[in-house]
Amino acid sequence: MKHYFLLLLPFAIFYSCTNKSENEQSINRKINDPQPVNLVVGIGKITPEKDIIQLSSSVNGIVHKIYKAENDTVYAGTVILELEHQLEDAKLVQLSNEIYTQTAQIKVDEANLDEAEAKYSNAKSELQSLQNLLAKGSETQQTVDDATTNLKTLNAIRKKMEASVSISKSKLQEVKAALNMAQIERGQRIIKSPINGTILELTVLIGGSVTIQQSFGQISPTGKTIAICEIDESNADKISVGQKGFIRNLGSSDTLSSGTVYFISSFLKKKSLFTDQSGEKEDRRVRTIKMMLDNPDKLLLNARVECVLDISGNLNK
Repeated sequence: MKHYFLLLLPFAIFYSCTNKSENEQSINRKINDPQPVNLVVGIGKITPEKDIIQLSSSVNGIVHKIYKAENDTVYAGTVILELEHQLEDAKLVQLSNEIYTQTAQIKVDEANLDEAEAKYSNAKSELQSLQNLLAKGSETQQTVDDATTNLKTLNAIRKKMEASVSISKSKLQEVKAALNMAQIERGQRIIKSPINGTILELTVLIGGSVTIQQSFGQISPTGKTIAICEIDESNADKISVGQKGFIRNLGSSDTLSSGTVYFISSFLKKKSLFTDQSGEKEDRRVRTIKMMLDNPDKLLLNARVECVLDISGNLNK
């Protein structure tokens, strides 16, 4: 029996060494030939498809009334707030009175012109009659000369009245233009919603000031909700329109919503607002994508999320 065991021992050692060698080769192949990655992860945020609108005023002013509040639904043209406008109102009244006065002045000038036209027409007829009598010897040359001078005087008055009517009408147009400008200035004191949507934020109070081009509120446009994401340049060429994916909270494995890529930028850019830590490498480039979300109802706008894309379809091509 001992002789038989000694005879099999070399074969057992050989088999053990061979099996160990094959296992090491298998492990080495797994290390050197990693499995293909089917998912690409990027950092993004939740936003309306048409982006959030910043509310601002084209004039400086003090807030007089506030008609809407945060979370209120608004439509294009809905009044959100009103700035003080006493001076603008007074200017409108003044210009309206000027228009009334100037309109009356035009009527006076036109009446004077009609009178001058009538006198000129009569003088012209009288001169013609005197000239006929002079030809028959029934009138003197002096009388005809006096009638001619009177006609010239009346013609000058007529032309002066025509000029007065023209000037009065021009002044009326100027006042109307000033009134139109004043109405525009008055309208700028009433701030309206430029779109249909929901007010996300208002940072003003009655009595507070509003400054030109300084945002005092935000509106989320009515429409679809998307995730806009940044994909690292190492995976930029693996992204394509139509790819499926999902979003999740940072560091979480729970899916918030599924979605589909519908936009891909045509260039790489520096990391933008998604770069929060000063220690991150700023020389890395990213590619921006937009994902249409299937279930966005419970998502918070501006929430920071992870966008996970399934690129297995690309790898199988």
